[in-house]
Amino acid sequence: MSRILFLLVALVGIALAVVLFLPGLIPVSAFKARIETAASNAVGREVTIGDDLSFRIFPRTAFHVKDLQIANEDGFEAPYLIRVEEADIGVKLLPLLSESVEIDRFILTRPEINLTRNKAGDINWNLATTETSETTSAESSGSLRELKLGDVRIVEGSATYADAAAGQKYTAENINLTIILKSLTEPLEARGDMTLQGSPATVDMVLTSLSDIMSDEPGNLKLNLKIGEASAGADLTVATKNGIEYSGPTTINAPDLPALAALMGTELAEAPGFDKLSVQGNIDGNENSARLGDATIVFDDITAKGAVNLDWSGQRPKADGVLSTDKLDLRPYMPPPATSPDGFPAWSNAKMDFSSLRNMDAAFDISTNAIYVNDLEMGESRIKLIVDAGRMTAEIPELSMYGGQGSGRFVLNARSATPSFAGNFDMNAVRAQPLSKDLLKHDNLLGLGSFKFNFNASGASQAAIMNSIDGAGGFDLADGALKGVNIAGLVRAVGEFQQGFNPTALQRAVAEARGPSKQTDFSEFLSDFSITNGLVNAPTITMNGPYLNMSGNGTINLAQQTIDLRLSPKAMSTLTGEGGRAISIPVRIGGTFSKPTIGVDAESLAKSGLQRGLQNLLKNRNKDDAEGSETENGETEKTDPRKTIIDDLFGKQPSTTDNETDENAQAPSTEEILINEGLNALFGSKKKKPAAEDEQQSDPQ
Repeated sequence: MSRILFLLVALVGIALAVVLFLPGLIPVSAFKARIETAASNAVGREVTIGDDLSFRIFPRTAFHVKDLQIANEDGFEAPYLIRVEEADIGVKLLPLLSESVEIDRFILTRPEINLTRNKAGDINWNLATTETSETTSAESSGSLRELKLGDVRIVEGSATYADAAAGQKYTAENINLTIILKSLTEPLEARGDMTLQGSPATVDMVLTSLSDIMSDEPGNLKLNLKIGEASAGADLTVATKNGIEYSGPTTINAPDLPALAALMGTELAEAPGFDKLSVQGNIDGNENSARLGDATIVFDDITAKGAVNLDWSGQRPKADGVLSTDKLDLRPYMPPPATSPDGFPAWSNAKMDFSSLRNMDAAFDISTNAIYVNDLEMGESRIKLIVDAGRMTAEIPELSMYGGQGSGRFVLNARSATPSFAGNFDMNAVRAQPLSKDLLKHDNLLGLGSFKFNFNASGASQAAIMNSIDGAGGFDLADGALKGVNIAGLVRAVGEFQQGFNPTALQRAVAEARGPSKQTDFSEFLSDFSITNGLVNAPTITMNGPYLNMSGNGTINLAQQTIDLRLSPKAMSTLTGEGGRAISIPVRIGGTFSKPTIGVDAESLAKSGLQRGLQNLLKNRNKDDAEGSETENGETEKTDPRKTIIDDLFGKQPSTTDNETDENAQAPSTEEILINEGLNALFGSKKKKPAAEDEQQSDPQ
């Protein structure tokens, strides 16, 4: 029994001695060439290792090497494709003793990977087309399939991708990956984290199989990638025969689009919009371009479906395709509209920024159910949108707006510091009230009609654009109304005043012709206009309606937001104007966009025969109709209601007196004061004319 125990102890001692002293007995350098050959066959490129090569059996059989390099492709500047500072290569002992190498472990410490694309478009990582792999024999191919890399880890690695053709470079640092490759015919799995272009990133990848890729056969890649706040997922078929090519379903989510663009080597200009992007669809692409089919794209607040082609090989990324969207919201890319509690806001002098148009080039055919441009809303439309180096052209062959249909074209050129604008629109059957409410901030215009408008302008602010705008156009409205005034009633009231009716009743009639509930109905309202440096000139304005015909002209100053329209309405006692009496009185529309005014045109009225009738009426005071008002001394002062009517018609004005006094002149009578005040309020103060001229004008004829 004691002999058996002694034998067992002796066997254990011999085994322990073998484990401890065998590494010193094996000539490690003899295996260096075998390792280099096996590794070279595995990657299809020459692999070399440094002379500092060691081998151990305990606790695991392994080679430890320094300065492991995989050669670069001929014609590329970098001396190597991959360099590893230290590599711990685990091998199985029994296959090693039988003169075969079965690697089950690769621990790569501080590897450097250099991926390059030269100006001619050649790449240095297409391992499947190297001379080494092309001359690989069937026997060596068989050994490739037998090569096993069980556990591969990358510790503190780095990688660069330099594209000389596109002038772009990408870097990854602090790469810590765990890679599993049981054999070249088994899936390659990679999981880990890194710092990509300065942002933290994680990757989870499965590639099946590496042997297919190296044999110019397609493989399958499942990828989940996160960079900063952006993420991507894909299930792709991948091939490397003609560079990296891929196809399959993919998703991209970039809640911070400028940050993702910076990671991709593109700096987006600081401008409204271009905030976020998400994409879902089937992708088919390569290193420089991709096509998305059956895609759902969410860009800022726009959701679109269709097909998109992307190309990021040039100085600016390019995109084109055919898309459909429920709504095309352009408000984030436009200067915010000014607001005012008093109505129409003043033009802003704030600088507008359209530099986002220089972020990328595009050519899209877009169909949409709605378009939003600041306060304007358009309906179902089709747009051909082209963006070229900061110049945007929107061809709109189908445009729906406020119930109407038409077409248009809009050009925004932001290539220079001062943007320029041009456009033309031709619309029919547009509802005037909602359009005027959104565009002019009031709903006083009703009707259904058409309009044409072409323009060009330049400027970096709203105010500058309105000062520079030139163009021409016209409108034709039917079966509508002007809210806020009954022009026919106003004309009839003044006409009755001319006939000598009771002034108090006239005052009441004039007041009743105005008000929010009053309106002027028309069957036709039309005009042509031209625009020069922001001044709209309308030489002909025509309105026809029940009991009313009207013509006129005038100007609108877009820059100053002022209105000056002179109209000649004719009110009739019959519906068509036949067989009845007609009354004509000049009307003037003035004021501003926020506070338009309408009243009798005193200047035109002064040139008509009505002036004399009003003078006679003022001279013939009716004491019975006079109203009294109590003064500060308690006395009653008579006030002529006809002067009050003048105030109502033309606005109350203070009495005007000449600064120069005639010492010999007699004090004016009360009647003369009343007449002068009324005339001054009606026609303005006039200079005293020579006596001879006064005598000529006093002729009653």
